[in-house]
Amino acid sequence: MYYELKPCPFCGGEALLERKSRCFNKGKSDHAAYVRCNSCNARSPRIFFSWYGKTSTCEEAVKVAVTAWNGRV
Repeated sequence: MYYELKPCPFCGGEALLERKSRCFNKGKSDHAAYVRCNSCNARSPRIFFSWYGKTSTCEEAVKVAVTAWNGRV
């Protein structure tokens, strides 16, 4: 699925949607989604897939990460 990402609010750089496995959430391995600037590495909060149940793609977590990034001032 395609998500439109606004430029970085700090430097105007290109934003990238990241989905990572092996992030640690309360000491346990988890998958996470976040948006990061390709230029200055500013980042939205990590949104852990486990917060939204056990789904394979967990689009809810991705949508929350994109909304957090695009909502920044």
